[in-house]
Amino acid sequence: HELQHCTEFAFSVAFITMSGLVGLLQTLDELRKRGIKGRILTTDYQNFTEPRALEKLLEFQNIEVRFFQTGTNLGFHTKGYLFDEGEALKIIIGSSNLTDHALTVNKEWNMLMVSSHKGAVASAISDEFNELWNHPASVELTPKIIETYRERYIQTQKQGRNVLREVIESSQSLVPNSMQQTFIN
Repeated sequence: HELQHCTEFAFSVAFITMSGLVGLLQTLDELRKRGIKGRILTTDYQNFTEPRALEKLLEFQNIEVRFFQTGTNLGFHTKGYLFDEGEALKIIIGSSNLTDHALTVNKEWNMLMVSSHKGAVASAISDEFNELWNHPASVELTPKIIETYRERYIQTQKQGRNVLREVIESSQSLVPNSMQQTFIN
């Protein structure tokens, strides 16, 4: 709803998945056709953001995308959506990343705030977004950045599957004690 009524938008989200983008693609395409500009800041934090989603975002010429590289000692777990409507700035701050589950299934707490551009909270949030956007760890998203990130993403996915396999294999060797067996029966 807010995307359909804004003159500009800015998102700062830790995680983006393709399934989270799918529900917005038609709206993002409408914004492209109307010349509405956007900025999206996301990250490599925990190697969770899907490379396919990043590639999809690069298809929108009206959207600038930056990739905050956390390295080993930086965290990045923001969830903020800013919608400029000319006279007012609408801001959604909360727990929802740009993922399908966060937007449609999970219990998430988000707060919508409306303010003038000069409002103290709106100014502070806009300033923080711009500080993160211009931070040295924030780089313009390019196909080369995505390919480098994809290697880490794939490795993280493999490690997760290996850990799950180990948990399943180790649980198969567990034997319930007599009290547990009585409960199971």
